[in-house]
Amino acid sequence: MFANTFAAGGRVVRWWFHVNGTVTPGYDGSGNAIKISQSNISDVKSILDAAFAAGVSVNISLWSFDMLDATSTDDAEGISATTLANNKNLLTLDANRTAYIANVLTPLATALKGYHGLYSYEIFNEAEGMASDVTNAGWAESKVPEANIQRTVNWFASAIHDADPSVLVTTAAWTFQACDDRAGATNYYSDAALQAAGGKTNGTLDYYEVHYYSNDGTGNSPFVNKASFWDLDKPVLMGEFYALATDGVAADNIYTTLFGNGYKGAWAWEYTASSGNAAGSQWPSMQAPMEALYKADASSLNCQ
Repeated sequence: MFANTFAAGGRVVRWWFHVNGTVTPGYDGSGNAIKISQSNISDVKSILDAAFAAGVSVNISLWSFDMLDATSTDDAEGISATTLANNKNLLTLDANRTAYIANVLTPLATALKGYHGLYSYEIFNEAEGMASDVTNAGWAESKVPEANIQRTVNWFASAIHDADPSVLVTTAAWTFQACDDRAGATNYYSDAALQAAGGKTNGTLDYYEVHYYSNDGTGNSPFVNKASFWDLDKPVLMGEFYALATDGVAADNIYTTLFGNGYKGAWAWEYTASSGNAAGSQWPSMQAPMEALYKADASSLNCQ
C-alpha cells in the first residue's frame, strides 16, 4: 500500500487506530483505559518505519464514530455492552478522559515525537455520527451531545500538543455542515468552539479535515466549491471521497480539481474494499487521478 501510494504520487496514508475500541486501548475493571504497552508502541513505530522507507507518512486516526455504534455493518465483530459503556464514559467523563490521556495518548505521542513517518493525528473519524444534537447526523446506535465531543477533541489535542508541540492535529468532520465558518453556518471545530467546550488553550486543530460524498449534496461539495468558500481560518484537507466521477468532474480529474480548488490534501476512501465502499472505488481507482496530479505539480507534493 505504501509503495503503491508513493509510486502514484501520494505522500500521506490515513490509518485507523482504535476504531471502535474492541481491541485497543483496553479497559480495566473501573472502565479506565489501560496503559499502552511498549510492544504496542514498537508496533506503531514499525508501521511508521515501513511508511517512511516507502517515502510516505501516516495520519493516525485515533477513534471513529463506530465506538458508539454496536450495530454498524463495518464492525462485524460487534462491540460488547461493557466496551460500549466504557467508550461512552471516555467521551463524557473527565476522569476517564484523563486516564486515557495519561495511559495511552501522552505515552504514544511522547514516544513518536519527531519520529519519521508520522504526518499527523486525527482525533475522530466523523464524530458527528455519534452526536445527539447535530442536524442530519447522529446515526450511531448510542449518542452523546456534540459538546462532549468538542471537549474530548480539545483535551486530546491539548495532550498531543503538550507531548509533541510540532506535530499536526486534526479531526475529521463528516461534511461541511459541521465545519463551515460562513455567516449563519456552523463550525464545531474552530479554536473558539473547542476552547469554550474544553477550556484548554492549545487544544485546537492545526488543519481542518472534511469528508464528502455525493449524497451530502452539491452544497457541501469541494468539487463545486473552492476551499475559500467556507471562510475557514486554517488549511482544509479532504479526508474522504470516492475517486470516481463526482459532481460533473471526471474520475481522472478528481485530485487535480481538489488541488485547483485550494484544498491542501486529498485522501480517497479507501485502499481496500469494504462494506463502506461504492463499487469500484477501492485501489486502483485513485491511482490514475493521483498520477495526474503528480504530473501536474510534483513540486507541491514532495513534502516529506
